[in-house]
Formats: sequence, C-alpha cells, structure tokens
Amino acid sequence: MRRTDRGWAAGAFTLLLVVSMTGAAVASGTGQVGTTLATDADLATGNATQTDDAIVRTGTYALTPDRPGEVRVTLSYRLPDRVRSLRASLVDEGTVTDTDGFNRVNDTTYKWDESTSNPSITLRFNPNETTSKTGPEAADGRYIFADTGEWALLRQFRTSTGYSYTGSQPGVDRRTRTAGSGAVGDRMVFLGEVSTVERSQNGQTFRLVVPEAADLDEPPEAILDSLTNASQSLRIGDRDETVVAFAAPTDRLEWGVRGLATGESEFWVRDFERLDEPSNVWLHEYVHTRQAFRTTTETRWLTEATAQYYAAELTLEQERIGFDEYRRYLASGERSTYDDVVLSNPSTWTVNANYIKGALAAGRVDLALRAATNRSGTLEVVVRELNSRESPVTQAEFLEAVETAGGAEPRATAVEISETSEPLSMWDQRTQSRLFKTVPAQVGYALPDTADGYRASGPYRNGTVSATPVRLATGETLTVDTVVSNTGGASGEYDATLTVDGSVVTSATGEIDAESERTVPLAHTFERAGEYTVGVGEETVTVVVEEPAEPTVSEVSVDRGKFQVGQQATVTATVSNDAAVPANGTVAFTRDSETVTERTVTLAPGDMTEVSVSVALPTAGTVRLGAGAADPVSVTVVAPTSDGPARTSEGSGPGFTAGLVVVAALLALLARRR
Repeated sequence: MRRTDRGWAAGAFTLLLVVSMTGAAVASGTGQVGTTLATDADLATGNATQTDDAIVRTGTYALTPDRPGEVRVTLSYRLPDRVRSLRASLVDEGTVTDTDGFNRVNDTTYKWDESTSNPSITLRFNPNETTSKTGPEAADGRYIFADTGEWALLRQFRTSTGYSYTGSQPGVDRRTRTAGSGAVGDRMVFLGEVSTVERSQNGQTFRLVVPEAADLDEPPEAILDSLTNASQSLRIGDRDETVVAFAAPTDRLEWGVRGLATGESEFWVRDFERLDEPSNVWLHEYVHTRQAFRTTTETRWLTEATAQYYAAELTLEQERIGFDEYRRYLASGERSTYDDVVLSNPSTWTVNANYIKGALAAGRVDLALRAATNRSGTLEVVVRELNSRESPVTQAEFLEAVETAGGAEPRATAVEISETSEPLSMWDQRTQSRLFKTVPAQVGYALPDTADGYRASGPYRNGTVSATPVRLATGETLTVDTVVSNTGGASGEYDATLTVDGSVVTSATGEIDAESERTVPLAHTFERAGEYTVGVGEETVTVVVEEPAEPTVSEVSVDRGKFQVGQQATVTATVSNDAAVPANGTVAFTRDSETVTERTVTLAPGDMTEVSVSVALPTAGTVRLGAGAADPVSVTVVAPTSDGPARTSEGSGPGFTAGLVVVAALLALLARRR
C-alpha cells in the first residue's frame, strides 16, 4: 500500500510540494535580501539547498506513557547569523505546551523573537491515523499509525518554515531523533525499545527495525535475505542508498493494512507477515521503494499492479512458493467480478481491481514482451523506462515504452489489457518454463561494495582507497573493480564501461556464465585536479583529484650532542603526511639555518617515515641542525684536544714522522757505543 500526504489511497506516491515566495532582491550593505516559505517535509528530500550554515530544524520525539494516543515533540531551531526573521507554522494539528524564543501569532503560527539563539516549540499531538482500506492489502483493524503509550509508530509532525535572510539563501536541514529508545526514518518514527539489524548489498543498506514489542514470524536474517535477493533481481532502475523497514507490533493492536510504504525508501510491515506466500508483503512494500514513476488517471493501476505482480514473481524466483500457488494467486484476476473493469478507467474498478486484475495484467504484458523478444524484453525494461521520466506517465507513454521494449504485438496486448474490459487468463506451467524458467542473459554492472574495490597506483603509492569519496593526487590511476553480474539463465556477453562525467574513458568485454558474477577491473589516470563523477552502469561515485600534498617534518633528532671539528652528525627527520592525498616534496636539512642537503620524500595518506643524512661540522661552537619547519636541535662542536688524533709531520722524508726520527737517532748512538 502506498501513501500520499494528502490522504491514504491505493496506488499513490508520496508527493510533497515546496511552496516558495521570493521577494524582489534589493541591494543592501550586507548583500541581497530574500524571503522563503517552504514545508520542511519537502526539504528533507533534498529540494532545498543545504549548506554548512543552513537553518537546522531538529524534531525530538518522546512518548507520554500517562497519555496514550499522544506524543510530545520539541521543534528546535539553530539559526545562522544572516537569518533576519523566521516563522514556524504547524501543518498538522497539535497543542503547543511551551515555547522558548517564539511569540505566538495565531493558533498555528509562531514568530522568532530574533534574539534567542536556539528557539524551540514544544507541542503534543495525536499520531493515530486510520483507514477503511479493503482488498489484498487490507487488515482487520483500522490503524495505519498508532500510539499505545508503551510504544508508538507514527508519521513525523509536519511544519512549514518561512524566513528572511541576507546574502545567499540558507537551506533548511530537517533532522529527527528520539528522546529515548527508538528509531527514525525519513518520514516515520518508532518510539520504544528496538533492535536494529543491517545488511549492505547491491549498493543498498537495508535497516530492519525490530521493536521489543514485536513478535516476528520470520527471522530477521530471512527477511533481509528476501529483500537483498529482490534488490539484486529487480532491474527497474536506481536503488535507494538506504532502505528502512519497520516491523509493526500486533500485540493488542489491529492495523488497517498489512504494510505501508511512505516517503521514498521506508515502509512498515506487520510482525507476523510471512515470506512464503505469493502476497509477500515485505517484497510488495520494497517494490514500492523502487518505483520512481508518477502516474496519471489512466496509468494509476500500474503502481499497485506491478508491486503485487513482482512480489509474487520474486517470491517464486526465491523458491519460497511453487508454481501452483503462484498460478492460483494471479488467476484471481480471472474472476467474473472484473468482467466490466477497464484498468485505465478507475471509475470502473471493483473490489481492488488494480491489485488483483492489475497483477494478472502486469504478468500478461510481461509474458507478451518475453514471447515477442525471445525473453530479452521484459516488463522490467518498461518499468525502468517509466522510472526515468520526470513528469507523470501518460497512457501513450506507457504504450510507447512497451513497444520500444518488445514491438507492435506486445503494444497491442497492452492496449487490450488496459483499455478494454476483455477478461484475462493465467498461463500454464509449460509457458512459465519456456518464457520465465530459463531466463536469457541479464547482464548488469555495479560499483564494488567492498573496501578493496578501489585501488590507486602511480608515482606515489599502490593500494586501496576509500570511496567516500575517492581522493587522488594528480597523475594517479584509479582502478575500479567493476561487478559484472548475470542473473539470467543463459551465458551472455558483457561490455563493461567506465565513465568520467558521463563520457566513456575505458571498457572491457567478455562472456559471463548464467547466474554468476565476476570482477572486471577498469582503470583511468587523472592528470588534472578537480571533482569528477565516475560511473559504472547506473551507479556513480565522486572522485576528488588534488595536487600532491607537502610532506611535514614533525621532529628532528641527532645521533649525539657533542662532536669534534671535522666530524659528521647523523640528522634524522620524522616526516609525515596528514593529508587525504599522497604527499610528494623535498625536505631541506639545515646547519645554522642554511640548507646543506635535500631529500625527496613520497608518502601515502596517513603514512610516516624517518629520513637520515650526514651533516659535516667544520667549525667549533654551538651548531643548530634542522630539517623542514620542525624545531632544530643544538649540538656542541669542539676543537681536537692534545691527546686527540696525531698529526702528520712536516718532514720531507717519505713516510717519516717525528717519532720515527727520534727512534733512529737512539739506535745509531747505541751502535757507536758498541
């Protein structure tokens, strides 16, 4: 089930509008002056410009156990100096209990007093929301969000923020936290004791929030297995970086739906929902997070139809159900109840036709595409195309996407299925085996999801680098271990390409076996500094290239403190690189502040080394020996003493010294006496 912020309706996406009013810019001593009004619910989606000096609005949620059905939230603001005024308006209904730095304008609007540095509004509101939903996603109760006093699963309280400012516009950074135990998503909050299980795969991090009050029928690891397998198999466009799934407790509370997706990448599912049934709610809600398209009236059926169809198809693919169960489930769309239903005309829908007849219709379009293209064209190709469109998808655009993927015959099938009330029929197992069982090669490309998937090489280092973002020095080569996967049932050829700012810079081709994965290294050398977007398939990573850093000398030492004139001192410099890119430069060694020699030093980020040189000491006195910008070391140099090394005689005889002359004279005298 999908939710809009204007009410709960099957087959709708969350649509949040920014309403902005910008006054005419006028010159002033501090730059431009502007005004802005925006709903903070939209600002969280990234539509507003967020900078280091943004307005930060933090919502802190807390249970009120003595008042079930009521939650307390404190909205606190951190304002940069160039914000001149600010008004906070309550979009949802709530009762303000306290303010700090805000003055009340009317029942829903509060104005900052322009002097309190961190103003705040504290209020109570009823988070309970209900529905009268019927059909396959409906449940026995009425709640879609609820507070029991002991725990609460709720939608975040909405406000709008209007402000004036000088200079460039500061964005509004919306943040959410819980006062006690709990967990937050982009739109939802759970208050109460929880445990969280995470898994990262296929470029997505899945966060499963399991409240202490919940009693899961499936192990958390099994739920994550199903979600990550679906993430890998479902090739319908970009994957959200993080997906948050809440297990909704059912003890003493009856929900109005089996599951609910809201925002772009979060949903909740009742704790006892299972994975081994064709209406797998965990996968149904996950498919909603992968749907980026918006619909018109004629194409509205596609939202729930594709989620329902893929939930069953993926569950069958994961071998959690058999074909008979899968067939019976989709065959529900054959019922005479739907004989007069035209899917492109919602006014004809009966008994959740978009879910039940819609799921079978989605399958029939998929079947027609596979039959016309020898299984290379699929409904996934169509949905991927719809996801890439910015404006709502019209019926003509849907049919055009079908024709592009499979030709005229699948288009004709799609016209009949969606624009007429022609009854639909479910296919048999032989057809399933022929068109679905052995799926042709489906080759995909992805960036590496391991720490050693990015490597830098060149004149400064050879090793792995972080990908958040990748940081290189000019002249270095980045090697990306591209992940090439084939989820089909037959081997096929791959053509892996590496792009930089959208342009292909290198590629590699080969063959890959069915249902296998391999790593294909792709490399590119970055000669110029700058920020680049490097892409593989549909995924990208930011690469920042800078000139090499300068090595830093942190300490200087000398082998001893006293020397004689003419001796040499061993000077050792401790050299480090604290920069995020390699360092390459010269270290100057000095004697009394004059450079006597230099050494070239190259270091990887975070590395340290010691460099030693010999420095001659020609004169007596106190001598300062140094390197780089570190503090020098003083040593004492003295003249040789009388018992020091003997000096060579100034005599002219070869090899004679004064001592030898004396010995020779004594020998001659002794000989004469004899």
